Amino acid sequence: YDKILSCKNAISISSIAKEYGKSALWLNNLLHKLKIQYKRDGVWILYSRYADRGYTCTKTFHHMDEFGIEHSSMHTYWTQSGRKFIYDILKKTGIEPIGI
Repeated sequence: YDKILSCKNAISISSIAKEYGKSALWLNNLLHKLKIQYKRDGVWILYSRYADRGYTCTKTFHHMDEFGIEHSSMHTYWTQSGRKFIYDILKKTGIEPIGI
């Protein structure tokens, strides 16, 4: 348990949402409704109450558009402790992963 929570790998909100049989859009919107995160410049950011707990990290991706113009975009990923945090929050609201 401690080894998993201390793991540095981060996972997408889509992967977490699939554990509940839902979409990333559903889970992001629910976390927003629960005042856990908000969207700024197209990136989900945790409210300051949760920001320093190590629940998320960001990854920057480089891509080229159809006109050959280079862009970069940031995406939020959840740590294993963040995944556990989501599990605990959703369980309090009566939502559990499928198969449990």
